[in-house]
Amino acid sequence: MIQPLSAEEKQRRILLDFCNDYDLTVNQIRQIMPEATDRQIAEWTQRQELENLDIDGSIRYFRRAARNLFRINREAREYYLDKYGDDKAARTKFLAEYLPQIVNETDRREFRFHFSLTVAPDAVPDGETIRCWLPRPAECKYQYSKSAQSMNISTHSSLYIEKRATAGIPTIFDTYFEVETRSFHRNDRHSAVDECFTSADLIEEAPHIVFTDDIKRLSAQIVGCERDKQTIARKIFCWISDNIVWAAAREYSTIDNIPSYVIRHKHGDCGQSTLLFMTLCRYNGIPARWLSGFMLHPGYENIHDWCEIFLDGYGWMPVDVSFGIQRYSSDDDVRYFYFMGIDSFRIVVNRGISGVLQPEKIFPRSETVDFQRGEVEWRRGNIYFDKFDYNFYIDK
Repeated sequence: MIQPLSAEEKQRRILLDFCNDYDLTVNQIRQIMPEATDRQIAEWTQRQELENLDIDGSIRYFRRAARNLFRINREAREYYLDKYGDDKAARTKFLAEYLPQIVNETDRREFRFHFSLTVAPDAVPDGETIRCWLPRPAECKYQYSKSAQSMNISTHSSLYIEKRATAGIPTIFDTYFEVETRSFHRNDRHSAVDECFTSADLIEEAPHIVFTDDIKRLSAQIVGCERDKQTIARKIFCWISDNIVWAAAREYSTIDNIPSYVIRHKHGDCGQSTLLFMTLCRYNGIPARWLSGFMLHPGYENIHDWCEIFLDGYGWMPVDVSFGIQRYSSDDDVRYFYFMGIDSFRIVVNRGISGVLQPEKIFPRSETVDFQRGEVEWRRGNIYFDKFDYNFYIDK
């Protein structure tokens, strides 16, 4: 298990996320929607559609609350779409053309991937050693590394580097690798006979994969009397796709239980929705395990999380619940492609959550669930996201 955060460190991270006051938040909203009224803003705040916390008697807003409002609130979302258009329209168009091609024919790609992590000047004293872990491809059936460095088989696939800090100069860590990737669809069942699951893929995994009362109630609502595992998993996939809105997320390390958070707020990013899906699956006896890394769809390159579920007769099947139902299509193979299917524009780094980095990190991680942005520390403590940045690009 990874090291838990102290109460003081958790509060510090919360304050970094909830750094906006009322006036700044209102200004950000009115830059998008000039006619927004004080009454509307008060209602959005009260309903947590503008995510906020009472911190020492003062209401503080999540730093991305204003933009999230136009995703979470239906009327605000419709206003934004009508005035500015859909930010993901180009990706939707790309998938509408691409997915029908790979339903029955595997797509293979090669990526030359560059990743860098930059620690801010003087984040640590001159001459001190900075320990750094960078993401690299994991070993899995969706990809093959062509780089000289072999892929490791831990929960988080990482490359470890040490460098000494120089006063006034940023410390840069970087890596490069080549990887071949492939798409996968439920029609491709060649490996099912060789695959198996373990009890670890079925049990609770505190603090996030826990069979809480929230999970039990929601499962009863979604699943009802259904007993077929594939049907249950598809029902869960569809419910999340229909009811949980994508929104930018606060740091996972500041949330006590992510699935309960998603149920309560009715929104979440890719990893939060995936944790909800996995927990519901495991509660219903369906093995589920985490996958994450990068999505590389043209113009939408980003870090990303999804998962796999194990079904008898199929083996391990990929599920990307945040991509969800492809509503533009009437072809069920395309419409539900991301239930038991994945495209080739992915690089897998992680095959599980909250694992131990190699060599083991001394101090609590910046990201306590996932690992895509890298991790850094020095002899006196962790170096958090406010002191480093990351970047990646693909050779075209």
